[in-house]
Amino acid sequence: MEPLNFDIQSILDAIFSFRPSAESFFSDYLAWLQLASVIISALFFGGIIYAVVKMHLVETRVERFIDVLGVSDVAKRRSVKAWQQIQKRLRAGDEANLKLAIIEADKILDEIIKLSGYRGETMSDRLKQLTPAQLSNLDGIWHVHKIRNRIVHEPEYYIAAAEAEKTISVYARAFREFGLIETTEEA
Repeated sequence: MEPLNFDIQSILDAIFSFRPSAESFFSDYLAWLQLASVIISALFFGGIIYAVVKMHLVETRVERFIDVLGVSDVAKRRSVKAWQQIQKRLRAGDEANLKLAIIEADKILDEIIKLSGYRGETMSDRLKQLTPAQLSNLDGIWHVHKIRNRIVHEPEYYIAAAEAEKTISVYARAFREFGLIETTEEA
């Protein structure tokens, strides 16, 4: 097999000999090519907008931004909706829903702590930064967070309905302190 010899001058000559025919082709159809590229770009842009809307990316970010700014109406609606979901799971009474109610309550509390500016890898790291002056039932929160950890890390862990209700009541007290739920709402 003979090695290929590339002569740069012959390559450049081939490229430049193609140029006049390409120029005439593109100049004849330039308007159509521009129209096609505008249509294709519009379709891609529309697809991006559709995907962003369907994934609720903008809505979620706007809600978080509003939450951080302290506009309580949206935060209040979100927390009430989440609390109602927890109550619904608690009323269902089966073990799976009881466990999910505890996990969701813990997650909400963790989000509140994060939004309050506490940093750390885990919720435990963030809880270590709190004092009883900031959260009056801090010891109870530690206890129920450990229950949540057992639920997540020990699939065979059994929780009775009475224990789940006590656990949720500890979270409810913290939520009341943060003003997320009313004192008249059931715990």
